[in-house]
Amino acid sequence: MTKATVSAAGLVSIPEEILERLNLKPGTEVTMEVVDQTLVVKPLVRALPDWRTMQGMSKGSESLTKALEDDRAAENAHYEARIKDH
Repeated sequence: MTKATVSAAGLVSIPEEILERLNLKPGTEVTMEVVDQTLVVKPLVRALPDWRTMQGMSKGSESLTKALEDDRAAENAHYEARIKDH
């Protein structure tokens, strides 16, 4: 168990080993909640945007569906060639 001390101003320094383990960097926002008699501190994870707001983000680039279809066709051709060789 790692200990820390609360300052007169109510501040607590998070020990380095915990900062590293949770990959907390300066400026990282955290959430705090009390569960029974335990203070739970977690890195703040922003919610992912609603998928509907991403509509059109890849316009002008290659179709992902087409790229996947081409990749699958190349795989099938490879396996068909191996079958013919045997």
